[in-house]
Amino acid sequence: MSKISRFNHFQPWRDGYYIAYNALSGAVALMTEENYQIYKQIADKMSSSAAPDFGDEEKELVKQLEYGRFITDGYDEVEGLEFQHNMDRYDRSGLGLIIAPTLACNMACEYCYEENKKGRLSAQLIERIVEFVEERAPGLSRLDVSWYGGEPLLAMDIVEDLSETFMDLAKEYKFEYGASIISNGYLLTPEKTDKLKELNVRTIQITVDGPEKMHNEKRPLKNGKPSFRTIIDNMKYAADKLGIGIRINVDKTFTSDVISELLQEFIDAGLHDKLGVYFGQLEASTQVCSNISETCYDTADFSQIETEFYQILLDKGFRIDRLPSPMSTFCMAQLVNSFLIDPQGNIYKCFNHVGSTEKAMGNITEPIDFQHPNFTRLFKFNPFREATCRECDNLPVCMGGCPSRRADRNLTGEEMCDSWKHNLEPMLEIIARSRQQQQQRQQEEAVAAKE
Repeated sequence: MSKISRFNHFQPWRDGYYIAYNALSGAVALMTEENYQIYKQIADKMSSSAAPDFGDEEKELVKQLEYGRFITDGYDEVEGLEFQHNMDRYDRSGLGLIIAPTLACNMACEYCYEENKKGRLSAQLIERIVEFVEERAPGLSRLDVSWYGGEPLLAMDIVEDLSETFMDLAKEYKFEYGASIISNGYLLTPEKTDKLKELNVRTIQITVDGPEKMHNEKRPLKNGKPSFRTIIDNMKYAADKLGIGIRINVDKTFTSDVISELLQEFIDAGLHDKLGVYFGQLEASTQVCSNISETCYDTADFSQIETEFYQILLDKGFRIDRLPSPMSTFCMAQLVNSFLIDPQGNIYKCFNHVGSTEKAMGNITEPIDFQHPNFTRLFKFNPFREATCRECDNLPVCMGGCPSRRADRNLTGEEMCDSWKHNLEPMLEIIARSRQQQQQRQQEEAVAAKE
């Protein structure tokens, strides 16, 4: 028997429209007042009868609602999500590796947990990583690698060596291979950009912490020189080759004026329609970066400022890439076949733990120990065993939140919730406006092409 999804969100919008959103499917649509009233009629009939008698308008709308999974075929949605969660937790057909070929960096960011770490992957460890992949290759359908650091472009030779080997293994064992990289962007020369593209790197995340003056203060080079202008120049070339995501680490020093100034600098550089910009919540996740804790937002406060900044992003004509998309697991900490490897071969289950060897779950030179306390303490959390999570209408887009925050900082209840818990409604309005803008641009481009 069909039923109304428990994950539906409807909210009034402008010009008599309603925003319709389903957290389980991720579907977002605009609904007229007339269709919203028909939807309510459908819901009333379905709640009062096992075989509701729908009129022609209702039948047509039911088809559309079923397509977006606003109406389901009667299965228990939470049990279905839990089943998918467990399938993905223990899936070994995909292997995810985050590899830090070096923890050395050319910058001296005030909040970085990596301090002045050095070192590179040795030839022996590189060989062991290849063996690690090859041992699992016969059963793989996909290998996903993310290059991390430190600054991974300081070890470009290692990135090239391992990438070429992974690509060869993908051909030999017939699995898909894809890669991404997290970089500060300073060393992203045109030559390196072209090489990364050859190596199947499709996307790059670059952190830009404010407009030029602020960025150069927060993220100076170790020699004291500024970095902003070089990064912008590098992105002008890379944006036509790679997908670029700009992460802005937000703390209490950021204001609307600061964001506006930065976005204007992107516009002046001709980058506004080539970048995906999103805002990261800066947190004092380790003892090393505890010096910045007083300037950090908690999630509830961050969600408010995040909404304000996305509104500015929209007003400036940037696309909105942050969407309340459903997920089956929160991150690699909940997956048995996803690992982060540092230059000493230590294995971790969280980005925040890299370099803190007391939080490693072993070493790549040893068999994987799934009973290691640094694995189990993150992996053991199951949102479906937490009443607050299981009953939450936002469960599919949060999945209980960050396991590391829960385990390392003893956060509970709504302290663990993603910012969607606090700003879903205003963010849906921004997303709806963004889609309208995109449609308008497409229509204008289509008209211009005909002229």
